[in-house]
Amino acid sequence: MLTKYLSFTTDVGTELVNAGAISFVVLQSATEVRMYELTGAKHFKLTTTGATQEFVDSINASLQQAAETSWHKAVTAVANTGVTTITSITVV
Repeated sequence: MLTKYLSFTTDVGTELVNAGAISFVVLQSATEVRMYELTGAKHFKLTTTGATQEFVDSINASLQQAAETSWHKAVTAVANTGVTTITSITVV
């Protein structure tokens, strides 16, 4: 199976996250969004400014779009809707 990625625009540039590794997304606060891995053992921590549920919805829509697109389109951009900035993405 071809790996598909979500593309995020952050303060350090464009960062990619394996879309197939994401089980669900949670808004922790305006400064943190978590994307949990399928195993639940780890999560991707997005350090944000002004994150809202609208941003979580944007990530979920991008995950759905990535799953529905052909293998020719391996990268799906996540719109920064509902968030002022994404400072960084780390694995915790």
